Amino acid sequence: MKAFSLIYILLTLLLTSCSKYTIEDGSGSGMDVNIKFQKNAAGEAFDMEYPVRVFCTDAAGKNIIDKTFRQGDEMKLSLAEGEYGISAFVGMNEECYVLKKDIDGKQIVAMKDSSMSDKPLRAAHTTLQIDKQTDVNMVPAYVVASAEVEFTNIPSGVKSVSVSVSPVYSGYNISGGYAEDTQSGMIQCYEKDGKWISDQKFFFPVEKRKTTVSVSIDRGDKVDNYSYTMINGLQPGQPYKFTGSYEGDGGDSGNGLNMDGEFQISGWNMEEEIVLDLEDETPVEGGEDGGDGDVDIPDYEIETFLVDAIPSADVIWGPFYVWKSEKHSDDEAIVTIISPDQWFQKFEGSDALNILNSHDIDGMTGWRTFTKAEAEEFHKAFSTDLSELNSYLEENGHNIFYTENRYLCENGEYAFNIFGSTNIRPAGTTVKYYLRPIKTIKLKLIK
Repeated sequence: MKAFSLIYILLTLLLTSCSKYTIEDGSGSGMDVNIKFQKNAAGEAFDMEYPVRVFCTDAAGKNIIDKTFRQGDEMKLSLAEGEYGISAFVGMNEECYVLKKDIDGKQIVAMKDSSMSDKPLRAAHTTLQIDKQTDVNMVPAYVVASAEVEFTNIPSGVKSVSVSVSPVYSGYNISGGYAEDTQSGMIQCYEKDGKWISDQKFFFPVEKRKTTVSVSIDRGDKVDNYSYTMINGLQPGQPYKFTGSYEGDGGDSGNGLNMDGEFQISGWNMEEEIVLDLEDETPVEGGEDGGDGDVDIPDYEIETFLVDAIPSADVIWGPFYVWKSEKHSDDEAIVTIISPDQWFQKFEGSDALNILNSHDIDGMTGWRTFTKAEAEEFHKAFSTDLSELNSYLEENGHNIFYTENRYLCENGEYAFNIFGSTNIRPAGTTVKYYLRPIKTIKLKLIK
């Protein structure tokens, strides 16, 4: 009993929903449990959204009540003496939400259409001991975020515009917490008054994990795709508005859809504003001449992330080591990060690329090896003294660099020395090498 109660209390605190209950005199084998909702702990009035679906579990965790209340219904349960968990979902519209089982057999509330809903959803959870008539006062919290789209100056020949948000959770557990499964949510836009817009759509957001917003513009003969990444993810209880304007032809000129408007924030949480600048993301080619304002960057595609602050070089940033940080402007930089992990083994065929393709740290994927140019640069920086770097890495729980064996570079086809001469030459299959994932990204400050 005590363990059951403690688990539910911890779940309640983690889900940012709170509740309290008062006991009134009463007796009988079936005791009334009156469910009431309030805006906050101070007891302010709550604007109800119907229907309200209530689930009740017994001390063994078995769901014994699944009841839907509509406007005008008295929200009351009749329970025998004992310990119970109660979960209430406010605004669980049957046209938008469905109850189903996830891959583990747990009951979850899921979106009916494309991981998106037309209506918001709030949830509250509590545990209580019933031995007399009880009034339960619950404070529901939003478990969804919302997104709305408004694009201007879209070419007249465009057939369709859609926006994908990924990842989003596939559902929300009836006992609290999001389902483990994730997927993509799709928002379809429509043309109105010379703009491409969407209705407000709601989804289960993934916090503290990068969220990619992708825009697809079908022009009939070709499709223009643009993407942007929120490195800290999206938050429940927060509305986002994606705005932008299409410029030029979106081709080699570098013009296209410029999201220089904003993520307009208002409504549920304290207001904040995030300026999103979405440009045509193309591979960045490095120059060999150097010079003022030039950054020597290899020829590969670079993801763009919105951040609150741009890290400098030679620091730990989240779980990563920032090797290089090259500013392009006051609010933009090209940053090369190194994974804390590495492998030492024999690599045959596509072994190295398979490891890199599956490498995922805090949702950061798309890792690669050093290029040949980076191998020479890294060797030049650290071949004479690795002790300071290794001490810093070790203090922060990262793998250190070793000089006894070579490191793979150029997609695993070559290997280089850190100590002595660079000695970049083809990698074999009978010798063990180190594989250290690295990644170059573009960082833009949130305005």
